[in-house]
Amino acid sequence: MTKFIILFSILISTFAFGQQNINSNLLQLNQEINDLKISRNEEQNFNLNLKKDTYYSVVASQQGIDLVVTLKDKNGKLIESVDTPNGMFGPEKIVFSPDNSELFSISVKPLDDKTNSQSGKYSIKYSEISKNLKNLSSKELIQDFDILQNAYYETKVGLWYNSKLQFDSICNVQKSKITNNINALDFYKILAPIVAFTKEGHCNIKTSDEIKTYLNQNGTFFPFCVKILDKKVYILNDLENYQTKGFQITKINDESIDVILDKFLSIEPADGYNLTSKYHWIEEAFSKYYARFFEPVKSFKLELINPKNNEKLLYDIPPYNFKDYTKLYPKIVETIPNYNYKEASTISFDLNSSTAILTVNSFSLDSYKDKRNGFKTFLENTFKEIDIKKIKHLIIDIRKNEGGEQGMEDHLLSYIINKKYTKYNYVEIPSFTCSFLEYTDYKNEDAILMKELKKDFYEANDGKILNKKGHYEGDKPSKNNFKGEIYILISGLTFSGGSEFASLAKNHTNAKFIGEETGGGYYGNTSGSFLKVTLPNTKLIARIPICKFVVATNKKETPFGRGLFPDYDTQPTIEEFLNGFDTEMEYIKKLISK
Repeated sequence: MTKFIILFSILISTFAFGQQNINSNLLQLNQEINDLKISRNEEQNFNLNLKKDTYYSVVASQQGIDLVVTLKDKNGKLIESVDTPNGMFGPEKIVFSPDNSELFSISVKPLDDKTNSQSGKYSIKYSEISKNLKNLSSKELIQDFDILQNAYYETKVGLWYNSKLQFDSICNVQKSKITNNINALDFYKILAPIVAFTKEGHCNIKTSDEIKTYLNQNGTFFPFCVKILDKKVYILNDLENYQTKGFQITKINDESIDVILDKFLSIEPADGYNLTSKYHWIEEAFSKYYARFFEPVKSFKLELINPKNNEKLLYDIPPYNFKDYTKLYPKIVETIPNYNYKEASTISFDLNSSTAILTVNSFSLDSYKDKRNGFKTFLENTFKEIDIKKIKHLIIDIRKNEGGEQGMEDHLLSYIINKKYTKYNYVEIPSFTCSFLEYTDYKNEDAILMKELKKDFYEANDGKILNKKGHYEGDKPSKNNFKGEIYILISGLTFSGGSEFASLAKNHTNAKFIGEETGGGYYGNTSGSFLKVTLPNTKLIARIPICKFVVATNKKETPFGRGLFPDYDTQPTIEEFLNGFDTEMEYIKKLISK
């Protein structure tokens, strides 16, 4: 083990660290230990004394080596492990608040990767996080604002669905709201509508660790999950002695639910003019968004309607703090049928109707044990079985498919087409480098970004940077491709690669679509490669997609800026949803029976 100077007292550890004969050093609050040397295959451990319900940050600053930082409790149980994609330089950070005052441990070890350095240095420090947000000067805020605005202009994000004049206009309006001595959360509320105005669903703006911790310590959380159907918001759970499940919300603390939704819609990005994706994402983030936009409350005064008899009810419900809400949320979700999926892909059969139901919830390679070939193998086996069983009707359910690995949609499509297709008219990037890289995860790595992009793109004669021939092409028909009737279930969560699959299937098969408008754009999206921009003063983190994918479409009836519309627009009632009745699936079964 590399020896380093002990700058603090040694504490004899009474618990395991997963490695024998490792000295554990007690870190002192707010005292940074610098120039610690570490080599590959080495692990260094530290102890921390943490107090109950106090928020701390632990930061290991990497200096020429990529590190994994892990927090464990006194029994050696893993609490959190981090390795952000910032390479060999920059911070690895853990934010944590213990439920009990006791001793914890931090382990630091180099990432086990052949590209990592053989040795390097780092510093480590842990601090108590303030319960207050610091105010920033207008100069600092304007600097952050200009960095993001210029980044959007350089990458042309926001200029597919908007003119530059329109984008200038909203930027000018929001910039005029910046005043001196406001905090990063107030600045987030100014900036987030611009991110949404890009009309790029792969764009986002994330709050800083400081803001998250501030809300975790001070925020009051709405203790319910919600479902939005036909622009109406319904509660999905009862709470203690309050009967609320299935009731429609009309007001919260005297604020109309429509006004509240408009606030959330204004900061939620989506592809083009689509709303279905926004409603689904707001459902998932409702309590979090409410804590961001409304001051802490002593109670939630709810005005509700019982949809069964239109009776109006008034409830005064105490709020939850962050820790209690995070414990409540999974308990609520467990009671809601099909709220989350457990498997990335499944297949089932109804031989009486000669129907196969293929559910593909994700195109992410990480969803499969065999990341490289798991999905391909699943499809190959599935369609062999479909062929053996001589299935006549195929239902493909992609209602929860928000995309994943580029090209996985083509593998699925190859089993329902009868000829090779053109996938994109073109794929375009704005440039091979950007002036704002110093604020991104490619800081000091311009050459790496350029090398990555030049694998797929070239500069055309007209100056545009387009995909090389043979890159981002569609698949040819697979063996055992299906030749019967096809029905595809879609929703607002059908996004990115899921939405591209739907668009391509619309253009290259005779499939019938059931459900609601897809969340992803029918004519394409901006995604692929991403730049993560960290604004230097507020530490807000913006994700900027840089690859513009324009889907090759022969059927042009869909309005520009919208998702694919279903042939049969079908949605459940709140009662059907809560009872687990699959309205859209049952609709297809009736179509098949006819």
